[in-house]
Amino acid sequence: MTIEKETEEKIFNAAQTVFQRKGFDGARMQEIADEADINKSMLHYYYRSKEKLFRKVFQAGAAAIFPVIMKILGSEISLRQKVEEIVEFYYSTFRSNPFLPAFVVHEMNRNPKEFTEFIMSLNIQIPEKFGEQIRMEVKAGRMMFVEPQHFFLNVVSLCMMPMIARQMVQAIFRLDDEHYWDFLEVRKTMITKIIFSGIQP
Repeated sequence: MTIEKETEEKIFNAAQTVFQRKGFDGARMQEIADEADINKSMLHYYYRSKEKLFRKVFQAGAAAIFPVIMKILGSEISLRQKVEEIVEFYYSTFRSNPFLPAFVVHEMNRNPKEFTEFIMSLNIQIPEKFGEQIRMEVKAGRMMFVEPQHFFLNVVSLCMMPMIARQMVQAIFRLDDEHYWDFLEVRKTMITKIIFSGIQP
């Protein structure tokens, strides 16, 4: 890896840290430069504006989530395995990037038009395979009728809510950071059971 590439990667990683914690409006280029341990003029050499750098960070964050989820939904594994893999993916991803959930949600609401255009550019849509599996389960009498979109949103909501609302969860249940993650580990084992118990015929 060249020195230029290393510097660019260091800046990007620093920008991820600062933007995910403070969002676009709260972040300052000087903070990103300090985080990357470079001077501000070098930062501007690689990224002319905060908007350009932010766009790259936001798109990388969103692209790290949605395509992976769609790939799981379109795979050949069972419906239950898909739910288990999605839950595991969300929890492992957000354990490594704890500010990412709130960051993505906040910024897609801050600039919904740009977010929509970006998602459209990725061709993100629920795979037909996923809908077929649900229809087969319903037809076989193993689950009640549910639209694939609702099934998917139920899984995502159960995963995302305690992460997006982390401060509320910690405050209500009097959890420090260590006990918050312990709480989520217990919750992780419950989500698949909750989903499939709720759709029994």
